[in-house]
Amino acid sequence: MLDKKSPDLQVPEFWEELRKKVHASGGFINILAGNHEQEIWQKINNGETYGLPKHSLDSLCDLIESLDLFYVDGPLLFIHAHPTVEFLRVLLHYKNVTGNHLNNFNTDHYKKAFKSVEALNQYSYTKGRPNEHHLLYDPENIEAYYRKNGSEIAALLTKLEIDCIIHGHRPQRSGIQVDHEFSRWLPEIRMIGNDTRIRLKGIGATLVRMDVGRAAQVVFINQKTANKKTRKKVRHLLRHSAPHSAVHHQQIIESQQHRKLKNQIDTMSEEHKYQQLQTESELQEQRTSHLLLQEELRERDELHIQTREKLKSFETINRQLEKELLERDEQQQLDEELPIFEASVLPLENEQQQNVLNLINEQALKVLESSNIQLQQSLEESNHTRRQAVDYLRLSHEANQRISQELKQCINDKSEAEKAHGLTLKSEQELKQKAEQPRWVWNVYAAIISSILTAVVILYLF
Repeated sequence: MLDKKSPDLQVPEFWEELRKKVHASGGFINILAGNHEQEIWQKINNGETYGLPKHSLDSLCDLIESLDLFYVDGPLLFIHAHPTVEFLRVLLHYKNVTGNHLNNFNTDHYKKAFKSVEALNQYSYTKGRPNEHHLLYDPENIEAYYRKNGSEIAALLTKLEIDCIIHGHRPQRSGIQVDHEFSRWLPEIRMIGNDTRIRLKGIGATLVRMDVGRAAQVVFINQKTANKKTRKKVRHLLRHSAPHSAVHHQQIIESQQHRKLKNQIDTMSEEHKYQQLQTESELQEQRTSHLLLQEELRERDELHIQTREKLKSFETINRQLEKELLERDEQQQLDEELPIFEASVLPLENEQQQNVLNLINEQALKVLESSNIQLQQSLEESNHTRRQAVDYLRLSHEANQRISQELKQCINDKSEAEKAHGLTLKSEQELKQKAEQPRWVWNVYAAIISSILTAVVILYLF
């Protein structure tokens, strides 16, 4: 046990060396945490240094966090202080819900409480019971506590298949273990107080050997039993290998941890496979979308080329049309400016020349007449087209007006229908009220008449 006032670093170093030696020899050792270890850890996490360097404080915290809160070996429960009824309820609930061995509670719950000082308080052996959520605490009068809760504690331990508890925390001034503690209220439970004040009185221990199919053999080592007879019993208990129950339960714990780790690995493997498949599908989708984008870009390029070629062809056609129009305009101007040759102007030498001129004039007149006719036809066609366009616009305007009037009429009809529906509902409600009113009035009239008749009968009788 570490001293909470000034922790000695030689103590955790001793425990670490002891662990290594026991494990190297193929044995098993489990060191449990007490209230002093928990208080030291809490104070260090609150800023206390105890005058030690940081690496020493870190190693000390690591040691405390590696300790278990309790240990169960068959029907034996090893714990620092007296178990409380709340703690045993939680253990029974854990066993019934998970089906795991009780020692797994240390990993599943207790060691997770080292995340914060407040979380660890529920397992601290504080005086009294400062908080209703605390599972382990130190009642001021432990005898009165077990006298009050002994029957329930015994029932819980029986359901947990525990019939022997070995604890410390409460030093015995005599230096001798207390056997069958609270046997009056725990008749089927053997409770042993093992704190013999070894810091002041010397060595003190409780040896337990439990073979399969046999009752547990318990030997106390203290000042009173320091004799040859006790040493002979100790040699007899330590003669053979470790108890079968301890090895068996340790194998169960290790196999459960192995299965738990295997399940975690399988889960992580499945998650990795799922993520890999999801990543591959996303990459495939990206490749497909990339190909589609390339196809779209290729199609757009082809459309762009086709559009450019069409534009070029349209430009060529446009230039040809402009050229033809210019030629037509020039031809028309030439036709309009063609002079009418008069016989009086041109000096003709003979009739043949006159006839030629007449023919030329006639042909020019015909050309002018035909051109005038064509122009008039084109003007008429353009006027006809313009009139058709105006008529179409007028008809569309009238249709739009008619549609807008019909919409307004529909809106008015809808509003009138809603008003009519509202009036109908209102009239129905009024009719209901009118229909209900006479019944109510009739009830009032009936009550008044009955009271008048009662008064008349009373007056008649008296």
